[in-house]
Amino acid sequence: MTVTRAGLMGLGAYLAVWASAASAADWPGWRGPNRDAVSQEQGLLQEWPAQGPPLLWKFAGVGAGLASVSVSGDRVFTLGDKDGAQQVFALQRETGRLRWSAKVGAPWNDEYGGGRGTPTIDGDLLYAIGTEGDLVCLETATG
Repeated sequence: MTVTRAGLMGLGAYLAVWASAASAADWPGWRGPNRDAVSQEQGLLQEWPAQGPPLLWKFAGVGAGLASVSVSGDRVFTLGDKDGAQQVFALQRETGRLRWSAKVGAPWNDEYGGGRGTPTIDGDLLYAIGTEGDLVCLETATG
């Protein structure tokens, strides 16, 4: 996955690990399912190959930001500033294809721009708060 901020460059490797394992547990919000930043996955690489893990997909259309991701079911969710608004983006977990996007609020205007949060998934609902304090609740399937 490619995004516009250098702070998210490691995100591609993170998503490659999650997207590659069909049995991978969901990561429904900030710091994971138990909010302790501990993954319960088994059999992960102890050391990455020199060239890194294989790239499964890229998506460069989430705009500017420093947001993290959440993973639930067949979707990956994040925030970014694009087209004059802060938005939530839902990507297909297996392919990286954009499923939907929804406006959260005004874009963030500082030296970095973009969302800073992590969407939180609870069942079929997604909750996200923008940098201006706008709170949205969206259906994960349709936005």
